[in-house]
Formats: sequence, structure tokens, C-alpha cells
Amino acid sequence: MTKKELHIDKEQLLNSNRKYFDSCILIAQRLFKEELYEDCINYIEKTASFGWFNFSGYYKSEHLETLLTKIQKKIFPLSSQPKKKEKTNKILHICSEIYTSGGHSKLIYSWITNDKLKKHTILSTRLSVDEIAAISKFHLPDFNDLEHLSVKSPSKIESIKLLNQLPLNEYDVILLHIHPNETITSIVLSQEAITTPVCFINHADHVFWLGTSISDVVLQIRESNISIDAERRGIPKERQLFLPIPVMSSININEKPTIDHNNTINILSTGTAYKYKPNEQYNFLREAYKTIEENPEVIFNIVGINPDSSYAQEYQHKRIIYHGIVSSSDLAELEKKTDIYVEGFPMASFTALLQTALRKIPFILHYKPLPLFKLFSENKEYCIRYPEDLQEWRQTLNKLIREKKYREEIAQKQYNYILNNFSIEVWKSRKTELYHSLAKKSHRIWQSTSDKYYNGDNEKLLVTIDKRQFQHYSFTERMSLIGKFLVYKISRHKNININYFSKKQLLKYFFNK
Repeated sequence: MTKKELHIDKEQLLNSNRKYFDSCILIAQRLFKEELYEDCINYIEKTASFGWFNFSGYYKSEHLETLLTKIQKKIFPLSSQPKKKEKTNKILHICSEIYTSGGHSKLIYSWITNDKLKKHTILSTRLSVDEIAAISKFHLPDFNDLEHLSVKSPSKIESIKLLNQLPLNEYDVILLHIHPNETITSIVLSQEAITTPVCFINHADHVFWLGTSISDVVLQIRESNISIDAERRGIPKERQLFLPIPVMSSININEKPTIDHNNTINILSTGTAYKYKPNEQYNFLREAYKTIEENPEVIFNIVGINPDSSYAQEYQHKRIIYHGIVSSSDLAELEKKTDIYVEGFPMASFTALLQTALRKIPFILHYKPLPLFKLFSENKEYCIRYPEDLQEWRQTLNKLIREKKYREEIAQKQYNYILNNFSIEVWKSRKTELYHSLAKKSHRIWQSTSDKYYNGDNEKLLVTIDKRQFQHYSFTERMSLIGKFLVYKISRHKNININYFSKKQLLKYFFNK
């Protein structure tokens, strides 16, 4: 099969990625056998990165988890950590990197903001103390009682030793906000001497990640993901907890909405432009166009798609308004006059939906979504339901448009559901319950279940979302000739996401030590 055909055939691409991922495990094991531990750690990180960005049908890896634990025993053969004597009210947040934007970073600072009775420390494996402090200043300009630590180093083993030098058992809880390819935490926290319970915040719940063997509790931001991860990552439901994205709203729910005396119905949908990109099953703008053609009183506002984009140009209409990227204040003004919120497809934007629901704006969810894009578990009592097909979606949306009483009833029920499950008050209550349960727990290492390969519709979509190029021979340059021959042998089965050596580079690779 040619490279072009692999790009088109999702099942073949998924299978090719699986074969390459499996071969990488063999190379990582060989690096360990040759006692090249620094290279082995880097190679495991590279393999995890490949599985993250070039989806390979796996959500976790028993072999890589086991290998990381074996490396820990080589680095710390006589590992020990001082035992905690009493409760300290100290929380350690470990991240790979954090940023001034993005939900993953905001989640850390939201936790700190709404948990002021605890003493919080943010530790990064990849940023300096100054870099972390600057980002904290951006998110929490008036919050001074925050400690910053870093174990960043050119050497993975040095970073591991720096992290291990900290009194990890002095903390009441260790919270992992790490990237899917993080290796340092898996190595350090796989020590039996560590007793502080470890919670993994699953902010990248749809992709491959490392950390299943060191996570005492996996905190899910989507309730629907609990049963999915019990199956695909082998994490029992009793080791998972639904701790949703906390929605903090300064909205006065009793504020008067913008009144439209022309009986106009304003619809809003919000999302990053790529999330609306149509495929063979979903075409959001086509449905928006049909909706306004059938309902002359409707204005359809779409935030995130630029009006000059080719997709927008294809579906031009005076009552479809493409706003592009807008400021928070401009979005708030749009929300004030919104009558109905429509979740985008094929990819949904969860936070935008929650924000509008807290304004008592009724919403219609994505029809027949893949598990990847389901925020809720269905609840008919509160009108939280995903339409089974496009026809049902159209019927529901038209009913919301044409029947004011129905809109009001749906809005109230959905508002109650969001308030009862996603408000900051609910988050605080569940966080308190989490702390209470963790006070009775001690950290342990969990045996990974056997890996399962998935190649359903969910995975075929994942394999198209992101693609990254990787160097095949990186971190193997110090191997023995037998090891290098294994690496070369594997390279004969080409993967489109991998860069391979030329003949001249191969000669240098084999004969330079």
C-alpha cells in the first residue's frame, strides 16, 4: 500500500501505527537490557508521544508501564522516603508544562483558587521555577501563597533524582496534571516507599497516556468516561471519580436578556474552527443553512469560524453570521441575546456549552456522537439527551425554535442539571469528599491489565485528528551493533509518520559509537 493510500484508508493507517508502536516497545526493552537507562527513558517518552499524536489503537501500554517501574528499581535500588507523621494540608500539583491559555492549565489554577484552606505547590518537570511563577502570576495575579518547584534538567535521570529528593510523603495528596508522554512521574511514583495517594487528572481522556500503574484515583472530567476507561485502560470503576470541569459564572441569572421586538430567534454555536470541519457523516454548516431556510425568524451566530474561510464561503447566507474568534466580553454580549445553543459537530466544545447553560439557555447536543465527544451521561429527566440521528436532531431543533413554552421548560431542566453537576459549589463538595476518602488511602503500584487494540469508529476518527513526524533512530545511537540491527530491521516496515535515515546516514549510524 502506498503512502497516499495510507493517508486515505483510516483502518490501514491505524494498523500501521499499531505495528510501529509495538515495534517501539521491542526497541525500548532492548535499550533497558543494554542498561542504557537515560536513552531508554527518552525512547519511552518518544514512543508515548507517537501513541499520543499518531493514534495507534491503544489507550495505555502494560509493557511501557512495566518498563518504567523496572527502570525505577535500577535507579533507586535502595529507595526510601521519610514517612509522613501527621496531616499537613499540603497539596502537590505536578505538571509537565502549563500555559497562559488552555483548559488543562486553567484547571490547575481553578483548583487552587477554590481550595484555599490547603497549601499548594506547583512542580513542573519541563519548566523552570521562573517560567512557572510567571504563568501563575498571569492566572492568579493576587495569589501569593503558592510555592513553585522545578526538576527540569537536560538529563531525565537527573530530573528523576531531583524529584525523589523532595519529601513526597509530606503531602496529603499528589495531583498529576501531566502530559500523556510524561515518564518522570511514573518512575519516581512507582516506589513502594511512597505512601501519599496519587490522583491522575484525566484532561487528555481521548488519547493514549502513561500513568495507569501509579494512579490511585483517576479523576474524570466527563462522567461518561468512567465506564469507557474501565474497559479500555483497565482501571476499575472504584478507582475512578467524576470531578467535572468547575464552571464559575459571574452571570446574574435574573439579569434581563436583550429584548428583540421582531420575534427573532437567535441561535449560537461556539468552537474552534477545526472542530466544525465536515466529514462524510457530519456537516454542521449545511445543517445551519437548512435550519435558517426552514425558519425565517432564525439568525444563526457561529463563533470560531472566520467569514472568509472556504467552509464559510460555501454556506453564505445573510442570517448566518460568522464571528471568527471573539473576546470574552463580546461572547458574553452574544450569549445575552441567545435563545438556543447548538453544540457543534463533529467535535464538541464542552466549556462553551456549560457557560451558556448557566444563563438558562436551552441547548441541543451533538447527534449520535462518538464516545470521544460526549460530555454527559444521558439523563432524560433533565433533558440531557443525544439525538440518535440527524432526523431527530433536526426535529428537536425545530421544536425548540417554534415552541417558546418548550424552550423554557427545556432551559429550566437543563439549567438545574448543570447547576447540580458542574457548578463550583458542586465541585467543592466533591473535592471535599475526595480528600476525605484519600485520607484513608495509601499509595500503591497497580498491575496493568493486558493491552487491547481498538479500531472502531472512535479510533478511526482519532487517527485523523493529529499527525506528528518522529525520527526513527533517535535515542538508539549508543546501542550495540545487535541492538542497532534490530532498529534497522524494524525500519524496513515504513510508517508515514516516521522519518528514516538515508544510506549515508545509516553507515554513520552503524559505525560511529
